[in-house]
Amino acid sequence: MANDNKMLGQFSLVGIPPAPRGVPQIEVTFDIDANGIVNVSARDRGTGKEQQIVIQSSGGLSKDQIENMIREAEKNAAEDAKRKELAEVLNQAESIIHDTESKMTEFADQLPKEEAEALKKKIEETKKLLANKENEKPETIKESVSALQQQSLKLFEAAYKKMAEKNAGGSSDAQEAKTAEEPKKEKN
Repeated sequence: MANDNKMLGQFSLVGIPPAPRGVPQIEVTFDIDANGIVNVSARDRGTGKEQQIVIQSSGGLSKDQIENMIREAEKNAAEDAKRKELAEVLNQAESIIHDTESKMTEFADQLPKEEAEALKKKIEETKKLLANKENEKPETIKESVSALQQQSLKLFEAAYKKMAEKNAGGSSDAQEAKTAEEPKKEKN
């Protein structure tokens, strides 16, 4: 996990305009040469802003330190796997909540109020689980996220069908008008 890593240095990529989550495209490159020198660069694809840092090796770890770290990692492998699973479940849950809320805002006028309110309640339930993540099992969060996905899928599917019917109705009127305008061919 990242919090178990040793801090080598830090820098900030500044000058990125505010944007919704997932919009900025940041390209990060890590390069470690044979001498242990670490080159890190980050570039915002949208603005072209770039920042980099070079970190000189401050002396490596001794053989004993390395062996101790390996033993600790092996001893804690099961706990690390649980932490990793929880982190992945939390990331997925936060992403699904964010996407669902964004789509609810985008299509608010096309969603049935009652079902939209029920989905908002489900989002709040899931957020409460995430806020209490240390005391929740990953399976409990997965189940809540799965139920949220199913509920959101049903709601947006119904909204999509409603929009498709509305558009189909408009396009059939346009087709009838076009047919009425076309001259009829006479048979000889």
